[in-house]
Amino acid sequence: MLKNRIFRLLSVFCSIVILMSCLTFSTVVADEPVGKMAAVYAYVLNNYLYTYSSMHTENAGDSLSISEDNIPNGVVYSDIVNFDANENPYLVIFLADSGYTTASCHVWKYNEETENAERIAILDVNYNQIPLGQSGVFSLGSNAEKRYITYKVFEGDELVHADYYTVIDGDAFEYVNAPQVLSETGVMDFSSEYFHPNVDVSHYNQNIGNFFDKLKNSAADSVTYEDIAERLSDEDEHQIEEVLKNVVSYTDFDIANYTTMDEYQNALNVEPNGDRFYLISEAYNLGDEIYYVRFSTDRSYYNYALLRRSDMADNGYQILKVRTDCIPLSDRELKQIKADYDRNTLLYKKSKGTLKLSKTSKYDDSDGLSEPTKAPAIHIEKSLKSSTRLPAVCLGGGIAIALLTVLWVYLYSDNN
Repeated sequence: MLKNRIFRLLSVFCSIVILMSCLTFSTVVADEPVGKMAAVYAYVLNNYLYTYSSMHTENAGDSLSISEDNIPNGVVYSDIVNFDANENPYLVIFLADSGYTTASCHVWKYNEETENAERIAILDVNYNQIPLGQSGVFSLGSNAEKRYITYKVFEGDELVHADYYTVIDGDAFEYVNAPQVLSETGVMDFSSEYFHPNVDVSHYNQNIGNFFDKLKNSAADSVTYEDIAERLSDEDEHQIEEVLKNVVSYTDFDIANYTTMDEYQNALNVEPNGDRFYLISEAYNLGDEIYYVRFSTDRSYYNYALLRRSDMADNGYQILKVRTDCIPLSDRELKQIKADYDRNTLLYKKSKGTLKLSKTSKYDDSDGLSEPTKAPAIHIEKSLKSSTRLPAVCLGGGIAIALLTVLWVYLYSDNN
């Protein structure tokens, strides 16, 4: 009787623990941004890379000497940091600015209401003003509760002082008392004589390039429309490819920027830039014969065009929007663009009917055909998708608790 009561009591306790786990994990935000947030952060990082470029050295671990002819400049490192466990992740960018001789850390947050990024903190140090014999170090730190940005000043190996910063509810704070930081990872250290990236910035800072690609792919992966690229008929695919061969020279074109048909037609006349179309990677039907097509060229994997299938167009498709060497559109951006185009008076009348699609991919192995080689896409690896994270946690926790309970009951019985 006593064992049965104990077992029932532990069963109730396990149920409560599992229920609390469900409530806890339902509020956890993904470690990386997705959809529109990823696209917005990618635009922010792109602006930094355009303004400062990326810092790079010939070999990993190399330092840069500072002189009048050699002033460090460029983005050193960027990452997504979850300062708040229950808030959206933040974009953190570390850089050197030769114009102001500063080493800086910039923190950005995503505003869900405006769907824009806001810079909430700039931590900068003028390394020319650091006394001789001293050096400064920017690091990312963490403990079980929070994530931090730390700035420490050393004289030799001796710590002179340390500053700790974090973000709480979207606002940046400096700690009055040092938190208990369990681990730190140095990002860059510097003095009035040298600048040293603690992260690998060799191969033209390949780490920044990989992180940028992850943001772009995360935005692209949010698209909920069906990819019909492999179901296009050969005739339709060829017709779209002929259009894309002509639009590769457009860097940034949008019919929404024009108010008259004459302005629109004149803007279509551009000189070829030498880029060559390679292949269609994805194609999506947004409705009303508007198609979002991602394609690659000999210069860039990240390009897209929005086309309106129309009998009024000379080549069968009206060019609506083209971006080359760009950030792919997220699902939310596509839906907003489609809504805007529905009100645009410059769009041609759509063709009757729609594209004829095969039921399966024309590259299906069962047809004896092999899929042509495509430019490799970089995807963020996820051990658990957001839709399966909660069930997995509950199942794993339940099994673990059940096993511990059986063991406890067994040991209790053995002692008696």
